[in-house]
Parts: sequence; C-alpha cells; structure tokens
Amino acid sequence: MDIILTISLLASNRRESLERCLDSLKPLLVKIPSELIIVFTGTDEKVLEIAQKYTPQVITFEWCDDFSAARNIGLKAAQGEWFLYLDDDEWFDDVEEICQFFLSGEYKHYHSAHYIQRNYENWNGTKYSDFSAFRMVQRYPESRFQGAIHEELVPRIEPCKYLQTCVHHYGYVKDAENRNIQKHPEIFPCFYKLLRVIQSR
Repeated sequence: MDIILTISLLASNRRESLERCLDSLKPLLVKIPSELIIVFTGTDEKVLEIAQKYTPQVITFEWCDDFSAARNIGLKAAQGEWFLYLDDDEWFDDVEEICQFFLSGEYKHYHSAHYIQRNYENWNGTKYSDFSAFRMVQRYPESRFQGAIHEELVPRIEPCKYLQTCVHHYGYVKDAENRNIQKHPEIFPCFYKLLRVIQSR
C-alpha cells in the first residue's frame, strides 16, 4: 500500500510529553496509510525505548544546534506523499479533521496545509496565543528545511488548506512560571511532572 502521510517527530529527553504526543497521533496512523519517523536527538535511553515502542523507524541524530539538520534527516527518510512534522512537547486533542482531509481525497486538491498551534504562556493553560502553523506539505524532491533556529520548510506551494485542528504546545512557557510551579506544584498537578522532565534535559 502506498504511504500517503509521513509523520516526522523530533524527540529529545522529554519522557512524559513524548508519550502524550505519540498517543495523540495514533488515529492518524490507524486510519490513514502512513508511517511514523522519530528522529532522536537526546541522550535519555528511556526516551529511546519509548520511541521504539511506537515505530521501528527511529533515527539517532547527534544534536548539533541545528533544527533544520535534524528535520532534514526525517524528511530524507520519508516515503509518504505528504509530510507532517512536529515536536515531542506538542500533542493533538483531536485529529479527525486531518484524517478526513486525507480519507475524503480532499488532499488531492492542495499542496500544503496549516493547522493551529496553541502556544501556552503558563502551565495551567489560561494564557496562550494561537498561530497558524505551516506543518503539513505535499512532499517534493526539492523539499527541505532551512535555518538553524525557527526552521522553515520550503518550498511553500499553493493552494493551501487551513485546518482548524489544534496542537497544544508548552515549549514557550516563561521561566518565571516555571519557578512558580516549583514552589507550588499543587496548583498545577497535571503539568508538574511534565515540567520536571523538560527541566531535566
């Protein structure tokens, strides 16, 4: 069966958020002819073990302070007609809209797609900003990431589908909020374990 969608994930040393991220991708992997590629950039062997439970396609990459270099490893290994990428500190609540985009055949009328990235400013989720993220694209031989930081996938080819699917992202939480949780972990019980994992990187 031809692979329609490649999902490529960068995984560092975030144990708990990695599992939540990967679990949120399961409907895509079940409903759509797809593959999951995890590029492991960390040093935590437990994270590597978790990754290998979800896919046999785990690529170890020695971190070199270049996000595009790491992303391009996953892109080079991709076999899907389309390519979706994300990080291990992001997760979806619901991917049904993305599933239907492919299952209905609508994807054949587009070359790229955006979904919403919700960037949180605090760990209890009351402050955030939404960003239309260019994270899914029809894969071309010339497709590549550029830029060591805030990497960009090029080329961007129209037409583009704008999806309402939302991915939750806690990577931008301010240091001040982190310190507040350390002092008062009982306030945010569902995020305290995640904080400890991130700070252990």
